Amino acid sequence: MTDKPTILVVEDESIVAKDIQNTLTRLGYYVPATASSAHIAFDKLDEFKPDLVFLDIKLKGDIDGIQIAERIKTEYDIPVIFLTSFVDKATLDRAKVTEPYAYLVKPYNEPDLQSAVEMALYKSKKDKETKSNKNLYARALSHLDEAVIITDVEGKIIFMNQKAENILGYGSESAGGKFLAEMIKVQSSSVNLSQREDFSKAILNGKDISVNDAEVLVSHSGKSIKGNFSSSPVKDEKGNLSGNAFVIRDSNITAAFPSKGVTVSAPDANNNLPFDNLVIQNSFFVKKGSMLVKVFLDNIQWIQAMDNYVIIQTNTDQFVIHSTMRDIEMKLPSAKFMRVHRSYIISLEKVSVLDENTIVINDKTIPIGKSYKDAFMERLNFL
Repeated sequence: MTDKPTILVVEDESIVAKDIQNTLTRLGYYVPATASSAHIAFDKLDEFKPDLVFLDIKLKGDIDGIQIAERIKTEYDIPVIFLTSFVDKATLDRAKVTEPYAYLVKPYNEPDLQSAVEMALYKSKKDKETKSNKNLYARALSHLDEAVIITDVEGKIIFMNQKAENILGYGSESAGGKFLAEMIKVQSSSVNLSQREDFSKAILNGKDISVNDAEVLVSHSGKSIKGNFSSSPVKDEKGNLSGNAFVIRDSNITAAFPSKGVTVSAPDANNNLPFDNLVIQNSFFVKKGSMLVKVFLDNIQWIQAMDNYVIIQTNTDQFVIHSTMRDIEMKLPSAKFMRVHRSYIISLEKVSVLDENTIVINDKTIPIGKSYKDAFMERLNFL
């Protein structure tokens, strides 16, 4: 095994293939093999599991480079850089559908080759992070009774949980890229967001908004939801606006069950206190679906902020509650838990591996924020 990026070259001109292999090796990449046909290419893909594939569009034989790229995309999820000479528009149009990470035109030069590789590897890494984040959204928010919709900075939908899909009448994939302002209208005694321009101006400016007496009209079905409507900005690690999170709470559901955690220590009228009013002892209850589930502090691995929600990861499960990291940090016992990043609180007992900038708990890699680093390192020395 090697820490170097592994690259497979699929090229039926042996001299060109060898030249690319030698150049990539000289630049510091690991190129264990080349392939001259589709059959050999798939054997090598299974054998070496490369990080990147260089693929000639016009391979000889019954299966050309574009067909190979289609299969790589669906079965292997590996980035592809197409090698091209002069090709007709119809071929290029076919190639675009496979979403290659770059095109390298023959004859190539070494700087262009290296730039194409680095850009493809970087974009592939970011794409995988985006997919991972999307899966995290899906797992964490799927069981909520509230409709949760995430948009980009333009107001285009990038994620919806199951409740939101049911309300809007679209799946996340089919709704992806559509403007939320064209799919719902929000009205109340205090606001009227029935026009796309008004909707966008009110909620896509990086500010929080909350409407408690809202009527949400769904354009697709004509359905009307009465309850609470809110939005808040989604920011990246640098604090830049990257989108908005929207929550629609049906008033009937909201009244039936509070969505925040409740205390376990007093089986009386105080059982429905919101999470930020608790004094946590050794456990607390959180809502999951229609049930309240007890979460023991000793089982918590890490806690992550995500928009208006907080994800609590335990040894065996994952829960989502409405709260802020500050509120939770104040309630958790400092002997067991510590905030190490703007978006993360960890259980000190669960840390298995760490380096200068990251912590590993099981298979979860957690960044250490600069402003938290000194305190964390002092805490380790103390322990």
